[in-house]
Amino acid sequence: MGGKVFAGRVRAADLRALVECGRTVRYAPGDHLMRQGDPGDCVLLVGSGRVKVVARDGAGHERLLGIRGSGELLGEMSCVDDGPRSASVVAHDPVSATKIAKARFMGIMGERPAIAREVVRQVSQRLRDAERKQSELTSDSVDTRVARVLAELVGLFADDSALGPRGVTVPLGQEELAQLAAASHVSAQRALRGLRARGLVTTGYGRVDIPCLGCFTALSGLNPAKDVRGCGGRGACPQG
Repeated sequence: MGGKVFAGRVRAADLRALVECGRTVRYAPGDHLMRQGDPGDCVLLVGSGRVKVVARDGAGHERLLGIRGSGELLGEMSCVDDGPRSASVVAHDPVSATKIAKARFMGIMGERPAIAREVVRQVSQRLRDAERKQSELTSDSVDTRVARVLAELVGLFADDSALGPRGVTVPLGQEELAQLAAASHVSAQRALRGLRARGLVTTGYGRVDIPCLGCFTALSGLNPAKDVRGCGGRGACPQG
């Protein structure tokens, strides 16, 4: 598991102790793992699969906030601050996870300070990420935000791609990508149209295909103003 996710940052012995506090649970695509507004009575450590984090605003409109995958710890904030769930978590595909009751989770953090430090670090990082995304609304164009969202999703879906070793399919619709980029549907469509015209992506119902990651990541700092043309995943990639 990668070092950026919770399970990749915790020592093996601490992770094993945490897992032993819980039980394995499984969810089918579309199942709710957690619901916005519910009390925080447990945390979940994702073993396999991916989940969507979604929230409803005051008008009842649902918005996709993020995608989480294997090794991620979910629901820790409401367990720590005793507040209600700030968002819902829904299975994107079949998910296996370890469910740990709040009392046992709080207990293991007291017994193993390294786990507590990583939980605090994760909460802090997610707050920083939220602040960064808010700042990007004024500093970055929609084109840049859409490209960045796709780049962030690549790692989550790379193992499932049928596009060969150079490509990745991101199985999300354009409305979901727009929500992740904090953009209107029309603006996100326009950004994808520009990437498509340059051969960097193709789109279909509920998916965006990136045929060559080398070409896609050649966008300097994910700045779509750079004149990068995609190779389409065929032949030798000009980006090496």
